[in-house]
Amino acid sequence: MGKKKILSKEFIVGAVGITALLLIYLLINFFKGIDLFKSGETYYVKFDNIGALVSSSPIYLNGYKAGNVRNISFDFENMSDIVVTVDIDKRLRIPRGSRAEINNHMLGGCDIAIIMSDSKEMLTPGDTICGGLSKGLMGEVSDVIPTVNNMIPKIDSILTSLNGILSNPALNGTIKNSESLTASLGTTAQELNNLLTDDIPQITERLIKLEDDILAVSSQMSAADYKKIVTSLEATLTNLEGITASLEKGEGTAGKLLKDNELYNRLDSTCAAANALLTDLKENPKRYVHFSIFGGKNK
Repeated sequence: MGKKKILSKEFIVGAVGITALLLIYLLINFFKGIDLFKSGETYYVKFDNIGALVSSSPIYLNGYKAGNVRNISFDFENMSDIVVTVDIDKRLRIPRGSRAEINNHMLGGCDIAIIMSDSKEMLTPGDTICGGLSKGLMGEVSDVIPTVNNMIPKIDSILTSLNGILSNPALNGTIKNSESLTASLGTTAQELNNLLTDDIPQITERLIKLEDDILAVSSQMSAADYKKIVTSLEATLTNLEGITASLEKGEGTAGKLLKDNELYNRLDSTCAAANALLTDLKENPKRYVHFSIFGGKNK
């Protein structure tokens, strides 16, 4: 009777221990994100480098958790590839040519993202998926770092030059000159404003008045008897034509002087004789004038 009780106690202790271990195992897998009660399909993924990937790392498809990493093993035969065994939800069909990429997070940890291809042919459980490392944010930052390193000396040189320019005393003088120029421009703007406000309107009024006067004079000139003036000019021209015709015909004294050569020669001879007489009169006045105080005669 006592022996049966001892066996019952040992059995109870063993059952409690096994139950505790099973619960611990379930809790560990639960915290790892592994659902032991949900079955999935097994696939294999080959990587050259797995980064910080560990067993139980999650597998995502477009942000949806589609599975977990079951096991990680190294291909010692080829001494190159790392084979990762993954459990994928059996409802998920993976097209052939799809890719699995490892995403390393900045704060630690990583996961696998399934990149689906456009193939119509599907993989079957047990097939191998091609894998690789995703650059992610850290990869992009690492790509930018060399460019930033090349830019740093240039930025330092620019800052040095800028410091030299700012410390140059001539800069203060330039700023003061700019202030003076700005003040002068302000004064000029004020004067222009006064000119546009006061003087320009007066000048415009005077120009308008001058235009009115010119229009009045033009109106008066347009009212003049141009026909009478033209008629007078035509009469004058007719008289000039008559005089010219008379001269051409030798009519009148002026016409005879122009046409009668003999008359011209007689007048020329008379003028020459008169000129000789006046010359002799000046040279020998006593021949022509006889004068005596005592009334005597000159020989």
